[in-house]
Amino acid sequence: MLFDLRALGYFVAAYEERSVTAASRRCFVAQPSISMAIKGLEDALETTLFERSRQGLAPTPAAHRLYPRACSLLAQSSAMVRDFRDAPRETLGIFLQDDLMVQPAAPLFTQIAQEWPHTMVRLTASAQEARLRMVAEHCKPPGDTFVPLWYEPYVMLVPEQHPLRFKKRFGLADIENLPLIEWPYCPLHQSFIRLLAERGIALQVQASAAREELLLHMVDAGMGLAVVPQSHAAQARRALTRPLDGPLAFSRHIGLACDASDAPLLGLLHRLADGMKAAAAQPEPTQRSNVV
Repeated sequence: MLFDLRALGYFVAAYEERSVTAASRRCFVAQPSISMAIKGLEDALETTLFERSRQGLAPTPAAHRLYPRACSLLAQSSAMVRDFRDAPRETLGIFLQDDLMVQPAAPLFTQIAQEWPHTMVRLTASAQEARLRMVAEHCKPPGDTFVPLWYEPYVMLVPEQHPLRFKKRFGLADIENLPLIEWPYCPLHQSFIRLLAERGIALQVQASAAREELLLHMVDAGMGLAVVPQSHAAQARRALTRPLDGPLAFSRHIGLACDASDAPLLGLLHRLADGMKAAAAQPEPTQRSNVV
């Protein structure tokens, strides 16, 4: 299946602007061109990319997954043109861990453009292909230097109509025979399973999800509960978020990493991390929370 690069460009504009009107102004095209491009991508991918409302466009989990890949394809397309027109440019490969949200990485790209104005950024499919990595500390390759950015707890995601929706917190005693949706690709999943086994707690696996957006949809549909990073819980449409207590209080540190022998990048690592922390500290518009 071939993608129309122009349609991907319109999608990226709509994703970043959160508005068909703003995207059309940015791309200098009529609004129907933006809408038709998004509809074509949704039909090709057999998924919904945006929830439409009077307030604008709200990206779905599928849109969050498509966005970095669309940016990568557009960047590669532009790079191919430049390779034939201009002198060769240095390329900086950056890896974003698959289960991370894209928005927090935006300040990183801005800083890199300032530090290396003539460098082309390429988002890579694996950590090994990249010089700079934005990953959870327990997922960094051996030999990497890691600079933490933020701490993120894991939480329980509860369907909005589940009998346990009124429960304020979840501990080990609450997990016994709880209908959970398994998330086997999560790096901390095995640690979670091992902890329950050590305590003699029976885990009732109701279903299994191979991808993040599937897991969120399954919880929204009431198929079971799930233990997920807090940032992922924020992407659920209707499910409720509850804290985990005691030994269940898993967490992860997200940060920047690079090979300890990469002296030029190593010298910038802390400066890049400080810039991202400063950007994250900026106030954001108030949003409705599903945490009670």
